[in-house]
This record gives sequence, C-alpha cells and structure tokens, in this order.
Amino acid sequence: LLTLTLSLLSILLDIDLPLPSSRTSLRRSLQTAPKLRYLGRSHSALLPYAHHNLRRIKLLDDSATPLFWHIPKSGGTTAKRLYDCFGLTLANRLGADPRYGLHDKEEIVVFHPFDSSSSNNDNDGDDNARENSSSNNSNNSSRNNAKFVNVDTTTQEGILRAERLGLVPSRKADIIFSSDVYFASDHLFDESHRGTILALFRQPIDRLVSKFYYLQTATWERTYRPEWKDMSLLEWAEKVNGDENFLV
Repeated sequence: LLTLTLSLLSILLDIDLPLPSSRTSLRRSLQTAPKLRYLGRSHSALLPYAHHNLRRIKLLDDSATPLFWHIPKSGGTTAKRLYDCFGLTLANRLGADPRYGLHDKEEIVVFHPFDSSSSNNDNDGDDNARENSSSNNSNNSSRNNAKFVNVDTTTQEGILRAERLGLVPSRKADIIFSSDVYFASDHLFDESHRGTILALFRQPIDRLVSKFYYLQTATWERTYRPEWKDMSLLEWAEKVNGDENFLV
C-alpha cells in the first residue's frame, strides 16, 4: 500500500519519490516532496488563476470586475435582465454580433443595442430569448438603456480577443458573463486587474430536464437540437446527454 501510494504521488507530482518501508518513512518522504505549483508559499488550495487573478469576497472593492459564471438553465438570463435594469454595462455574447458593426473594432466600445432604431428581433442569444416580434416590442422598449461592450465573452476565441483589447483594464464593462469561467478568469484578469466570481446554481437534474425541453425549440441557440423532440426524457438521458459533472 505504501509503495502504491508513493507511486501515485510520483505520477501526480511528476517527481521521483523514494519508496519507504514504513509509515514513518512515508511521512518523511511526503514532507520532503516539492509542493504542488498551485499550493505555493501561501499553502492555498486555489488554482493559479484564482489565487493570482481573483479577489476574495472580503477584499472586494470597486477595482474588482465581477465575472458572472453563467451556468446554462440556471437563471443567468434573469440575472442579465436585472443588471440591464441597474444600468450596468455588460460583456457577453451580444457584444460581438455583426449586426451592430462593432465586432471588428480594435478597441473596446460601449453601445446601446436596443435603442429605437434596433430591429424588433434583436436578442442576445440567451437561453430564454424568444424570437417573435409581437413579444419583443415591449421587451425592447424596456431595455432601451441596456449597454454592452463589443466583445463576445462566451467563447474562447472571443475571450482572447477581449484580452487583447484590454477589456478589464479599460474598466468599460461593469460585469462580464461567461460559461467558461476557468478560461475567462485565466485570460481576462491578472494581478493588477483582479476580478471576482458570481454564480447562480440549480439542482442538477432539474437543470438537465430544463435543457432537454428548451433546446428542442430554441432556434436562436447555437446548440439548438430539434431532433430531441422525437425522444423521451429517459432515452435522451441514457443515450444522448453528454453533461457529466458540469460544474467541475
């Protein structure tokens, strides 16, 4: 058992450890082993991007830009609407939509996509958007003051563009939305421009059931799946669903 334990640690730590003959020698071997990179001198269990790029809740101040971890079908769209009402400037998928002509600008630009000249069918591709003009007339009129920056923080390509344009240092986005929280945290923030993470969580099975029914009809989504209409929920869960431990 001691040999197996040290063999596994050697693989995980990528170091050579002497094989002990007793528990005492095992303890000594572990004490002399190099620490994992993400432990560092502070003995923090945080990964490097979190340790260096994010602030603890108790250390929050106005210099920390919030990153909202948008977990699909967990209330993220409702949160966006609330921040719209607060008059905050958002960074998410909508910002780089070619319809607004700002997706190839080499600078961060704040704009109002839902002003009176916008199409009735404008939406930000969220998981509860509805593409019909009869309902969007009132929706758009209530969102005329919504502000966005011209980057897409929902894809890795878009996150890298936002990093290159200096999204966070520009201080033009009040809150950033992304489902790829690890990649976004690693690339958008640094030790001089830290962030903090917010999230809404949902019971995992409820979330998947909602996803199953939603993507059958969500024609505006990149992940639209009309073929799921011909499946039962049980069949989909057993044969199609690819989510496994989504949050980690």
